Amino acid sequence: MSWINQYKSVWRLIVLLLLLVAILGPWVSTSDGSPPPEWCHEPSLILLENGHCARLVSGARSMTFVIAAFIQMNAGLVTGANALPGRVREFLVIDLFMMLLPLLLLPFFTTALLTRGRDSRRMRIFHLTAWLLAAGLGWLLVAVVPVMRSGRFWGLWLYIGVAVSALTLEVLGLVSGRKPRQSNGAA
Repeated sequence: MSWINQYKSVWRLIVLLLLLVAILGPWVSTSDGSPPPEWCHEPSLILLENGHCARLVSGARSMTFVIAAFIQMNAGLVTGANALPGRVREFLVIDLFMMLLPLLLLPFFTTALLTRGRDSRRMRIFHLTAWLLAAGLGWLLVAVVPVMRSGRFWGLWLYIGVAVSALTLEVLGLVSGRKPRQSNGAA
């Protein structure tokens, strides 16, 4: 397993490229502003079983939307434009979910930092935690929203696969990089 530590900069670059491809791939679909089913021939449009046409949305675009909506919702609460006294519980759940989604981008930044040479043990543990959160959140998205289990959303599935693979490589690299304990010779 010494090859994992020997080539870690190479496979981290590959992970970064795969993450970029995954985030640019489709994660969700929306039927807002989609054309009628008979025009459903573009690569970004899919025909659903109920006869409606839906547009595939990339992970980058959906995360941008979620971050903007999070800022707008909280700004509305602060300014008083949004008042949801009867729906506080629902609002808090949605707000919490929106706060967790940017965690999907955290491994991209930690991997980039580690690739650039900031390879301390503490940073690697933080990096492992980021991958663990990202993989768990990706699986949670697929588990909670049954529509996302479709192969149409290959970007999300690629992200989950990259997250699990990178997490495995990082754990193996951390374990194989350990130095065995030396005995002090006292008998």
